Amino acid sequence: MLFWRNIKDFVLSFYYPKGQYFLVSFPKTGRTWLMHMINQMKDLSNHPLKNKDYFIFNDHDNSELIIEDGTRNNPLDVFYFTGRNRYRRSKVIFLIRDPRDVVVSHFHQVTKRAKNPFVFNSISDFVRDESLGFNRIIQFYNLWYKNKSIPIDFLLLKYEDLLEGGVEELQKINNYLSLNISISDIEKVYKNSFANKMRKKELDNQLDGFKDFGKQINQLKVRNAKIGGYVNELSEKDISYSNEKMKKLSPYFNYEI
Repeated sequence: MLFWRNIKDFVLSFYYPKGQYFLVSFPKTGRTWLMHMINQMKDLSNHPLKNKDYFIFNDHDNSELIIEDGTRNNPLDVFYFTGRNRYRRSKVIFLIRDPRDVVVSHFHQVTKRAKNPFVFNSISDFVRDESLGFNRIIQFYNLWYKNKSIPIDFLLLKYEDLLEGGVEELQKINNYLSLNISISDIEKVYKNSFANKMRKKELDNQLDGFKDFGKQINQLKVRNAKIGGYVNELSEKDISYSNEKMKKLSPYFNYEI
């Protein structure tokens, strides 16, 4: 099965134009926020492909457990199918976030923001689930570390850097995507995309593609948008468990335990 999956991905790589851009991330790492900014930057540019639907695809690469319409993926795919030949002719932006913050936000996503959501007795049970919880995030990050040389080009971005130095990070994207917009335009895009502004738009149902699952903070797509918020939502035992798992994460991602 693995052999045929790799063949399928190899063939699929020719479905996309050479140099196709992808934004790839695990769920709840800030992909929606980043795509919101990339789309604004693209619209401000003179890029010849700016109006094409395929300019950049945003993709969870089979890492999501459940889609908002209720469709559930096979949770074992990211453990069994570890090659990434699908992206061999593409250019990939890989967005990551501290796995400890991701696991908290992901818990709320799969239990509150989907039809027929998952049910767990506690967040602790979710964190410790070997195929659904914290271990899944580590597996996905390490999988991409091992495959980062497969695409034509690979750009690693961190959610934390976008929060703390967003203009500089957007400039990297500006160069990577050959958008060539001005620094003043980048600053405007970043300012217009602060989490509080996006959260208000979500509450007012003004964001395209956002489904309304409720107005409580943990039911929103734009949730806390904080660094290290996990310390207030995980128990000491959950944090210790997560930190132990973090030791298996490649040092390439440079997250401190």
